[in-house]
Amino acid sequence: MSDLPFDEEIEISPGFIVERRSVLVGLGAAMLSALPTGRVFAQAPADGAYLEFLASANATAKALVADTSVSGQDHYLRSIAAIAAGLADVPAPQSWNDTNLGELPGSYQIGFTPGGDPFTVLQWRLEPGAKCIPHAHTYGNVVTVGLEGVTRVSNYEVLGVPDYESSDFFEVRQTIDQLLGPGSVNLVSLERNYIHGFIAGPDGARGLDITTRLKPKPAFGTPYLDITGPRPSRFDKIFQASWEFRD
Repeated sequence: MSDLPFDEEIEISPGFIVERRSVLVGLGAAMLSALPTGRVFAQAPADGAYLEFLASANATAKALVADTSVSGQDHYLRSIAAIAAGLADVPAPQSWNDTNLGELPGSYQIGFTPGGDPFTVLQWRLEPGAKCIPHAHTYGNVVTVGLEGVTRVSNYEVLGVPDYESSDFFEVRQTIDQLLGPGSVNLVSLERNYIHGFIAGPDGARGLDITTRLKPKPAFGTPYLDITGPRPSRFDKIFQASWEFRD
């Protein structure tokens, strides 16, 4: 389990903060016990796949998280993704919470699933056609895993060095346009594909964000991407954009 105190507040998604105590009570802080060999015991059959994931992913993450270089983050994300890609039976969160980032109330919800260390596991669900507004990850990286349905994921990077506190227009390149289905993964580091947004398919979708904080949260909050228009090019998918702050 994490070394964070149980009553510490943690941000599990842009603008969404929970107390660790409140989310651990439902599933129990003792839901996972692992020997140094990684063998898991005292697990409920329904949660077995998730607990096996934790036993392997926690050990891998702890071994790799210290290298925050570009290649180090790539190695970390791909290693966690390889373990997480087969996840299907993930216990439902104690509660679902509206992000207020969907076009309709309740269309985009998130919940916390405990056990990750040093990462946090956020479970999300989108109603049919619902959207998650593109936003930049400025202090942590993310492995997104599809569980149910299909989601269209778009990733972007700023051309040049991003200035998250600027009110000026800038250009972004779309780096990934992906249909994320069950078992598929999408990777966000602090250097690559660090802006992402989702649109759910006609049947809705559910998935995980496995988020690892690498640096303190900046004072400016979460930068949301407002795309104002494309540059006339079909090949490189470059768009004019600006930042919008909601928290």
